[in-house]
Amino acid sequence: MKIRKALQEYIENNIFPIYEQNDSGHGMEHIQYVIARSMEFAKQFDNIDLDMVYVIASFHDLAHHIDKDHHEMLSAQLFYENEKMKEFFTEEQRKIIKEAIEDHRASLGHEPRSTYGKIISSADKNIDIISSLKRTHAYTMKHYPDLDLEGMIDRAYNHISQKFGMEGYAKIYCYNQEFENFKKDVETLIKDKFGFAVKYMEVNGIMDIKEKAKLFAIQAHMGQVRKSEPDKPMIIHPISVGQLLESFGYDDSVVAAGYLHDVVEDTNYTIQDIEREFGKDIATLVMGASEPDKSLSWEERKKHTIEETKKLPLRNKVIICADKINNLEDLFLKFEKSGKRDFSAFKRGEESQKWYYTSIYESLISGEDKELPIFLRLKDILDKVFAQKEDLFLRDTIFVDYQDYYAKLKKLHAQKIELQRLKSFVTLPKPFVIEFTGTPRTGKTTVINNLYDFFKKGGFDVSLIEEFTTSKYYKEKLKSKFDKMGLADCNIAIIDEVYKQLQAALASRKEIILVDRSINDRQIWNYRRFIRGDMSEEQYLKVRDKYSQISKELIDFLVITYADSLISLRRDYTSSLALEKRSFLNKENIDEYNDSLHSLQELFADSVDSYLLLDTSNRSMNDTSIEVASQVLPVMRKRYIKELQQKYHEK
Repeated sequence: MKIRKALQEYIENNIFPIYEQNDSGHGMEHIQYVIARSMEFAKQFDNIDLDMVYVIASFHDLAHHIDKDHHEMLSAQLFYENEKMKEFFTEEQRKIIKEAIEDHRASLGHEPRSTYGKIISSADKNIDIISSLKRTHAYTMKHYPDLDLEGMIDRAYNHISQKFGMEGYAKIYCYNQEFENFKKDVETLIKDKFGFAVKYMEVNGIMDIKEKAKLFAIQAHMGQVRKSEPDKPMIIHPISVGQLLESFGYDDSVVAAGYLHDVVEDTNYTIQDIEREFGKDIATLVMGASEPDKSLSWEERKKHTIEETKKLPLRNKVIICADKINNLEDLFLKFEKSGKRDFSAFKRGEESQKWYYTSIYESLISGEDKELPIFLRLKDILDKVFAQKEDLFLRDTIFVDYQDYYAKLKKLHAQKIELQRLKSFVTLPKPFVIEFTGTPRTGKTTVINNLYDFFKKGGFDVSLIEEFTTSKYYKEKLKSKFDKMGLADCNIAIIDEVYKQLQAALASRKEIILVDRSINDRQIWNYRRFIRGDMSEEQYLKVRDKYSQISKELIDFLVITYADSLISLRRDYTSSLALEKRSFLNKENIDEYNDSLHSLQELFADSVDSYLLLDTSNRSMNDTSIEVASQVLPVMRKRYIKELQQKYHEK
């Protein structure tokens, strides 16, 4: 049985051209492949209409350029609504074709409803590694254009593992030995993530020696941690060294060797492994950065390194230089964060470390231009760590009478610098959201503004969501409508609007979102209504649990400031210069608010990962800001570290 000529001509002239709008992984090459396989699989069944098989294969990815996530439904709809198709097929046939197109997608999780659905679903599966890697890359390039090469490889690895691994969701309903062989090939490939990455780059013509070296180092150092900070994966040091060398403009082989510089010294790989994988030039560069037999004493190894470094070519020296820069800069940040000069993580103390690093610096510049930018950077961090060099203008002029305050700011600055470095390695799955609430005149607004500037000046992408019920949008667009509602309905409407605000901010992919009075502020409001008798216990518990769940989903850190009621009132009178009697801000209301805050601590603990309840009665606004920042930063650090561990500890 042959395909009707009129049908084939219509498809070729009117349907196939639409595929030019799809990514290459779902373009005409793929469609022709699926048509051919569908026709082949159709032979395994009796009473199959090949016209129907042909049309199903021709339409199955037609709407992929419109909505990739629901393309099977849209493609089926485009077929079903096509007037020309009504001339070729009966209503019953069209229904079967529509269902088959809907059922073709491997990830849908249910068995196709007809034999035709099983044919197209089976035909749509890849049966070779190269095709799978190419299609995945094409899809990623179109739909995830912001991913770097490492991100692309990670996405491809996860997608192919989940789809075609031995426990993958891709099923086949027609006999096909090639597909079974393909799945075995996939299983072999995904056992070696580095090998997978190399194959991905080779197949897609994007082989990059720097990226290959980086991925090799990640695999080699898997599971290792930083000696000075054991909660950090070891690999962040080699990656930092490679990136530092690239930032100074050194050639690709030098950068690759920077990524690999600790592999021979700290893993089971040998220099022969490096040469076999990366060639003699890179192997020589790595060897120059590796210490001799570690059975020698610390002093013997360091003396040998100092002497040998003098003899090395400049390309070797800059790798050693970048290594020392990163080690010392990390050490300096650790000192600044803690306020202590602690060398306990090292085998030798401060004097020995000073001798070694100073001697290495002298060996590096021996016979070279010591004004090279990379050497200047090493000299600068040497002076900061061992000569305690610092900005004298800040210390002795700006903060001459505020040394304690200056010391606190230095700690915060170091923590912020560390976060900047961590975010260069990973992106949090969602923005870090900090909600602020509390009694009036306790420093909330000042803290929000100070933290916004603090993060903004540090290069973070920060968004500030103002208090909803005092916003212009609320007053002009919603207040009159909400005023006509009952209290319970109004409260729900407000929280729905606040939830929409947060969702929109999260979708913007900011790094940090500061929210002035949001989900948990409504919790306080509801609790106060409940204890006054304005809300039944049933109503209160219902909204409490709903808000708690929303808060757990969206809010990462909750800051609550309060103060003695008389102090809050005094601050209000003195700041506004007005002696008129306050209507809302009175002692009774403030006391009730403060009591509510303390009663709700268990709820806050269940509603956010971290919260701070801070009494600002005897604190200045600046001290309040410093205390809040000092509590928030470690939580952010922990969040980034968790992402790092997941990224670089998984095999």
